[in-house]
Amino acid sequence: MPSMTYCMFENTAGEMSQCLNRVEDNLDNDEFIRDMSEYERDGIMELVRLAKLFARHEKFLSRLHEEYIENPEPAEF
Repeated sequence: MPSMTYCMFENTAGEMSQCLNRVEDNLDNDEFIRDMSEYERDGIMELVRLAKLFARHEKFLSRLHEEYIENPEPAEF
């Protein structure tokens, strides 16, 4: 079921954390990828691709987050 837009990032972060834990639990398992279904293999590699793209925006997102922490009130027009 797709996430509602108001909680999309929160839900996705939780799911991604579970995926990362699974990878970390299998760092010594050379058969980890081989034991997956084709859908899982495609999915994990898509996550890697998207994580790299998402990381390109780290400075922008961090700056906006810092600005929000300093002034959480919306700007008045």
